[in-house]
Amino acid sequence: MSEAAQADVAIAMPPALKEVRASRVWVVKTSRRDRLMHELPLFLLAAGVVALAFLLPTLKSHHAWLDVPCLFKKATGLPCLACGLTRSFVFTAHGNLYKAFDMHLLGPGLFVLTCAIAAYLGTALAFGFRVKYQLATRTRRIAFWSVLGIFLVCWGIKLAFMRGGW
Repeated sequence: MSEAAQADVAIAMPPALKEVRASRVWVVKTSRRDRLMHELPLFLLAAGVVALAFLLPTLKSHHAWLDVPCLFKKATGLPCLACGLTRSFVFTAHGNLYKAFDMHLLGPGLFVLTCAIAAYLGTALAFGFRVKYQLATRTRRIAFWSVLGIFLVCWGIKLAFMRGGW
C-alpha cells in the first residue's frame, strides 16, 4: 500500500479514549448490588464529613480528636489551598457564616454542596435511580480549569489580605 493510501486510513480509537463531542445527562434504575457498591461508600464519606462538621467541637472538647498538621504549611510557612476548610465546615454547620468565610472563602459553599451530594446519594440508595452524565471533552477541561482557577484566586486572596484569619 502506498503512503498516500495509508494516510487516508483512519485509526479507530478504543471506546474509552474516543473524544466525546456532546454532553448528555440521563437517569437509570440500578440494582441493589450496584447501589451498594457505588453509592454506599460515597454516601458514607459525604455523610461522615457532614456529621464530623457538627461533632468536631464535641470531639475536641473530649480529647477524642487527633490534630494532623498541614505538611505544606510546615514546609513553606504558607497556608495550602485547603487550609481552613475543616474549620470553615464546622463554623458553617453551627451557623457562624462570618467565621466560616473568614476561615476559607469556599468553605460554606462546599459544605452546602457536600450536604446536597449526601442527600442525592441517600435518595439514590433508597430509590435506586441514578443520574448519569457524560461531559464533552472540552466541557471537562473547562470545568477542571475553572475549579482550579477559583481555588487559586481564593488562595491568592488568602495570602494577600487574610493572613490573620487563616
